[in-house]
Amino acid sequence: MANEIVVYQPNEQMSLEVKLEQQVLDENEDLQMLVEQLFMKKRFTHKLIKKCQILALFHTNSCIIQKIIVPLYPNCGFTNTKIMLNNINMKRLFLLSMAMLMSVTMLFAQSREGLTEYKLANGLTVMLWEDHDQPDVTGYVAVRAGSMDEPAEYTGLAHYLEHMLFKGTQKIGALDWEKEKPHYEEIIRLYDEYAETTDEAKRLELTKKINEESLEAAKYATVEDFFVLLDGIGATDVNAYTSYDMTCYHNSFPEASMYKWLTIFSDRLIDPVYRTFQAELETVFEEYNRGEDNLSRKLNSTMMAEIFAGSPYERSVIGLPEHLKNPRISKLIEFYNTWYVANNMALIIVGDFDAEATKPMIEETFGRLPNKELPTRPTYPKTSFAGNPSRKFKLGYYPQVIWVYDGVTMSDEDLLTLEFVVRLLNNSTQTGLLDKLNIDGTVSSAGAGVFALREQGRILVEAVPYYDAAQQMYESNAATEKIVMAEINRLKTGDIPDWLIQTVKAEYAQNYKLAFESSHTKMDALVNSFIYGTPTDNIFTENDKIQALTKEDIQRIAKKYFDANHMTLTFEEGDPKKNKLSKPAIKPLDLINSEETEYAKQFKALPQGEVKQTFMDMNDVKVLDIDQNVKLHYATNPKNNIFSLSLIFGVGTEKKPMLEFVTSLMNRGGIMPNIEPQDFRRQLSELGGRCGYGVNNSYFYVSIIGEEEHLAEICQLVQRQMLMPKFDKKQFDAVKGSELSSRFMMSKMDGLQADALREYILFDKKSSYIDVVPFMDVYYMDELKLKVEFLDAIKYALDIHYCGQKPIEEVKDILTKNLPLQEGVMPSTSPEIRSKKTYDKTQVFFLPNSNVQQATIYFYFNGKPYNKDQSVLFQAFNQYFSGGFTGIVLDEIREKRSMAYTASGNAVRGPLPGKESYFMGYIGTQSDKAADAINVFMSLLDSMPEYPERVESIKATLRQNAQTSKPSFRGKTEAYADWREMGYDIDPAKYNQEAINNLTFEQIKQFYEENIKGQPVSIIVMGDPKLIDQKALQAKYGKVVKVSKTRLFAPLDLDF
Repeated sequence: MANEIVVYQPNEQMSLEVKLEQQVLDENEDLQMLVEQLFMKKRFTHKLIKKCQILALFHTNSCIIQKIIVPLYPNCGFTNTKIMLNNINMKRLFLLSMAMLMSVTMLFAQSREGLTEYKLANGLTVMLWEDHDQPDVTGYVAVRAGSMDEPAEYTGLAHYLEHMLFKGTQKIGALDWEKEKPHYEEIIRLYDEYAETTDEAKRLELTKKINEESLEAAKYATVEDFFVLLDGIGATDVNAYTSYDMTCYHNSFPEASMYKWLTIFSDRLIDPVYRTFQAELETVFEEYNRGEDNLSRKLNSTMMAEIFAGSPYERSVIGLPEHLKNPRISKLIEFYNTWYVANNMALIIVGDFDAEATKPMIEETFGRLPNKELPTRPTYPKTSFAGNPSRKFKLGYYPQVIWVYDGVTMSDEDLLTLEFVVRLLNNSTQTGLLDKLNIDGTVSSAGAGVFALREQGRILVEAVPYYDAAQQMYESNAATEKIVMAEINRLKTGDIPDWLIQTVKAEYAQNYKLAFESSHTKMDALVNSFIYGTPTDNIFTENDKIQALTKEDIQRIAKKYFDANHMTLTFEEGDPKKNKLSKPAIKPLDLINSEETEYAKQFKALPQGEVKQTFMDMNDVKVLDIDQNVKLHYATNPKNNIFSLSLIFGVGTEKKPMLEFVTSLMNRGGIMPNIEPQDFRRQLSELGGRCGYGVNNSYFYVSIIGEEEHLAEICQLVQRQMLMPKFDKKQFDAVKGSELSSRFMMSKMDGLQADALREYILFDKKSSYIDVVPFMDVYYMDELKLKVEFLDAIKYALDIHYCGQKPIEEVKDILTKNLPLQEGVMPSTSPEIRSKKTYDKTQVFFLPNSNVQQATIYFYFNGKPYNKDQSVLFQAFNQYFSGGFTGIVLDEIREKRSMAYTASGNAVRGPLPGKESYFMGYIGTQSDKAADAINVFMSLLDSMPEYPERVESIKATLRQNAQTSKPSFRGKTEAYADWREMGYDIDPAKYNQEAINNLTFEQIKQFYEENIKGQPVSIIVMGDPKLIDQKALQAKYGKVVKVSKTRLFAPLDLDF
């Protein structure tokens, strides 16, 4: 998928440096819904956050940060603490409009142990990094070519090519290549003719001919070969992404499958065949149309067009609509032959494997790839910022200002120091110059970042004005500019306090220690090193360089880049006209799924090692009763001296709704009587500590991370804030303004409207968009009452999760002496589980929204009580029905019919044993395709296609998932507690091992018949009423119940 860039800021109150990468959102639309919940709603769950973190770890790209930046709890196993956030008032996190920080800074510790790099005779770069703490292996093929390298008249080629390289070769997927070949060659010729034709009637005729040839070609091939064979070797997370400077293909797999993985990943690059091109075009059209409904993505595109005007960086990775409508396979082939050559690619492998044993396999497989001389890349002039130009737009959900300075490329020697300078503005310890504006509530959000690419770079500073709840309006952009520029001027003039420099240096040093905990950050570093031509030695020397920086170095770089012309982009609320790529009138392909190719037979006969079966020992976590209803969960940190500590109190917003606002204030607060908020964070950072607060409907969290030698002092400081928090009126007003502006905004956001409809159908008045604190209660909230609410919350049952190196008894002693642990702790009834509605007949619930290009469709029905013995059946059904590209849902809806870019359908287990499970399906499609897409999905629920031969691949996937879904050492304590809550007293992988080994297709079929088939389905739809065929839906599924948007959100009864 087209991979727009991530932007990230390290704090709650600023615009979090977070543009959720379309890569992740494209792979899992449910994740988009989840992320929007995390950003805009008051109720987020700790498990949802952990799901985001897990997904983020498996979907890496060129950025040093992961694909999703969410509030992080240190012991959740997400160890990239460059983005460790002080958790969070989830309702007020703004998206900074563009991408930054593509450089690999603040990453790694001092050792090169396990890393090997070399080149094959054909020029292919090989990077191998052994990491035996990881449960699997991750492999990347990185190509130093992206949208930047496309001809100006054929944009979108790099992204199209990424899609097509999953369709097979003259061997992979070929049932009879000699019979397929003439049809394929005719399709290429017809597309060339189509691109040259302007007459619409002729183009329609050519479209029909291409469709006819595609239908014939499909008789001699299968497009699932690649995915099915990877499934069979236990490969997971098979995907790819395209960015401006690169294209990467990746997945994870067991070490035992190394030879097979190297074989198929190299074979895919030999004589590729771009099968089902016409159908895949529609899929890309769907992707484009989805982007048109995403205001944040449109804002990104608008900004890129301005700040990189005159360069290919100015256009979207996915391509321009006029080019998407005039594709040529011949140009795709030309692009491939130019850039996809061995001397322009890297094979990168990280994880649990033997590098020396792997080298001969690499030579045998990837050594076959050809090399050739690369063309000279053109250079482009930089956009002129002379005269400090200003641009204004009506685009977005709220006002914001972005100031853009000329920056550096990824290989520039100033990059590391420049990024350090920017972290003086905002950093994860919340001690930066702009951090103070966020904490104090002077602005709604502010942040800065470095956006470095291969050819050019920019520095972005962003702010969202303060929102006045009483006046129901934002402060002016002009006033905000004055506030933010005052801090920028401090950088320009060198007015930087020494303590701040030391704080950021300490932050870098700590992050270096933490980075080795994740193999995925290692992969990011190696990908960047290859793509941008920087030595891997930089990974290991950056911390030394940071520590050696002098104040004069910092002042010189600050003045060089900030005391310069800049561009100002001002955005006011608005939704511009949308483009739409219409669907062509083509017949769906009758793809072959069951016939085995000759390549598949040969591939299966290749040598395969024995997959290692390892299991977690739940005795690794010690659990001590400190007091009644107070437990310490202890795990050892084998890596470094950074401890992580979470206090999880057994009460949340279900019982104490105002805790949401307590949390936000605590994340902004200081300590009475005279420690100001940023001074508190400064004192913490001097001890190597960070602290954040969070809440959901069931639990209240305090999360702490720090240097273990200062454990007692850090806990003392946090205890003082917990018992004597200090807030001021400006902070109260900022929280009120944040809440009110968020409520206004939620009903305008199309994605949230769809999710609010879904929640309303499932939970009625207990929808988290409806069951909220009345705003006037927020407006008149009293500091004393909030403090009492907080002190009451910490009297509930407490689970302390600790990971560190000190002995457990010493930890217990330190914590009992330095944390506000109380006697007479009240028992907890958490987790609080909302009851879902059950409907006795199939019906359609429809939210009309003429503003969206794409319809959002959910399929829901309630299920039976869950028990852990059903776990394997739930997993197996979901893998068969909706397991990525080999799942039935995506195959039928996307691959065969091109109705949607993404679709899914899963049986969701109950949250606890004995609690009801349910089914949730999803399709995102153009509104004029909605009725047809619904019919296809419902037919799958009513009559599931049967492919018994897939059961062995499913078993391989389940075995690999069981091995790779293990928690990190920091995540053990909470993971084991979750396992026990679900009824396990041993590792679920071990408990389920026999059931996986004995799994049959008949069991999957029986699960379907007992739990899915014939159930009354609630079809939940948001889309354009002019394009969705409501009469057809009513004729087939009964009355269409129209739902008004006003019923989906809590009313705003303002009475100032």
